[in-house]
Amino acid sequence: MTLRNNYFGAILLCLSATAVAQTQQPTQQPTQQPTQQPTQQPTQQPTQQPTQQPDVTYQPVQTTWRATFENWKLPEGETMGMLGTNLLFDVNPNVKLGIASYGAMTGVRGGFITLGLASELQKELSENWVAHTGLFVGAGGGAGGYILAGGGFMLRADAGLTYKMGPYGNLGAGVSWVTFPTGQIRSTQPYIMYEYPFDSFMSDGWSGSGSSASSSSRANTNFGSTASSNTIAPSASYLSSASNPSSGIKQNATRFASSKRQEFSVAWTGYKIPSSVTKTSGAAQSSTMQLAGARWTTYLTDRWFLTFQASGAFAGNSAGYMQILGGGGYRLPLGSSTALKFYGNVGPAGGGDVATGGGILYGAGVALQQSITDDLAIEFGLGGVKAGTGDFKALAAGVNLSYIFGLPRTKSGQKLLPNDFAGYKLAPLQLRAINQTYLKGNDQWRSRDVGQSVNNLGFAADYFINPKVYLTGQGLAAYSGDAGAFMTGLVGAGVNQPISKDWFVIAEGLVGAAGGGSLAVGNGSVWQVNAGLGYRINKSLSLMVTGGRMQAPTGDFSANVIGVSLGYRFGLPVN
Repeated sequence: MTLRNNYFGAILLCLSATAVAQTQQPTQQPTQQPTQQPTQQPTQQPTQQPTQQPDVTYQPVQTTWRATFENWKLPEGETMGMLGTNLLFDVNPNVKLGIASYGAMTGVRGGFITLGLASELQKELSENWVAHTGLFVGAGGGAGGYILAGGGFMLRADAGLTYKMGPYGNLGAGVSWVTFPTGQIRSTQPYIMYEYPFDSFMSDGWSGSGSSASSSSRANTNFGSTASSNTIAPSASYLSSASNPSSGIKQNATRFASSKRQEFSVAWTGYKIPSSVTKTSGAAQSSTMQLAGARWTTYLTDRWFLTFQASGAFAGNSAGYMQILGGGGYRLPLGSSTALKFYGNVGPAGGGDVATGGGILYGAGVALQQSITDDLAIEFGLGGVKAGTGDFKALAAGVNLSYIFGLPRTKSGQKLLPNDFAGYKLAPLQLRAINQTYLKGNDQWRSRDVGQSVNNLGFAADYFINPKVYLTGQGLAAYSGDAGAFMTGLVGAGVNQPISKDWFVIAEGLVGAAGGGSLAVGNGSVWQVNAGLGYRINKSLSLMVTGGRMQAPTGDFSANVIGVSLGYRFGLPVN
């Protein structure tokens, strides 16, 4: 039996990306007076100055959400249907980079899940047809992962064709090749694909703690404020170009970019499980299970929404259970600050000996959402979940704390000028690619291979509430050390303190869930502390080296942790 865990919002929070947007500087207007005056002007200098352009420039980055399905061939004639989800960002018209996850949906190995980095090369063949080839490098396993996945390291290469369907997204098909070099999986198979492209607006880096950016840039990049120090009014040149059809601005000349509602939630869910439910091993399933996770909700209209969530077990004798669910729903306002939300979702789930069969899990429910402030809301939900082919089912109750904000609502290819972001704030974010090595903290830290260290690949998404303090969500999976089913998801806070122009120190504290890979994490709850040194390469990139400690309060797991991470800073316009 192999345990699995919680991989939280690495996929959500990474809605924000690896693509590098090129910063543009606004053209400086000459200080001399125009030689032609339409009317007689007084000799004194005019009091009206040209509109100050914001110091932060947001660039459109084409973003692609993609889903694939394929059947992997396993030893002894077994097959496993895998759902892949990708979030890719255009580095240039022919190259995409991003993150991806693959989870079992059919077969008998519910809970086999991997995560990692994805890349793609593409070439347009005609107006509607695109050829592409990609590479995924990741880690994971589960449901027999020690034998099938080995240490957990996974490679997937693919080649295929995509057909563009305009506003309805794109369809595609191709062939993929999957291998776990230290395990037994070697498989070549066809796949089908659906993807939906859209634009994300980002700034390339931001100034703050430890930054080598100029002092003027640092002064104008305010945390929690608008992109410039004052609300930006539309300039005369903007109004002129906006009223000219040839300018390409597809909005009313006096209307700034509208926003669409977004919700990011930290979630607790409790399952009440019927006594008739048994585990995969045949043992009785515990009557309760508690999960922690994160959820991203984006609104298509004022009421209809799409949602994506990832959760993992931290109590209930099911350490290693995780679920990654996507779906949609309807929000019915009951007043200015209260609403009912109806939802349904589906996705891969399993691990922790929970009997999800092939891995597909269905869920539905209703929630009462109450606004606390303009930006915060609390949500109480009731519902249920059921495995498609396994014995597992449960009633669910949950509490979510949500941060509510808006992102610019635009059509693909729509042009936006700096004035369009009037009233938007800079959300200073950092995405980190992480490698962590767990070293033995005691002789009972794992049930086998006690002397062998465990290497993990993962991501962190950081939100800076001021130049020195950040909130963080992290997810990692083992890729070596014969721990191919181990994953962990953590949340916490950190401090980033500059010690010179480019050098800084960091410290962070984290709590979360973990499981799998023979690591003795008890019921799945863990804590971790890290501290280290960082170097700011430029405004966007930084390199960090850390050391720390990770421990399971209810298990024997204890490890010393050495980490290396590469961070990319970017900003999103929010209101």
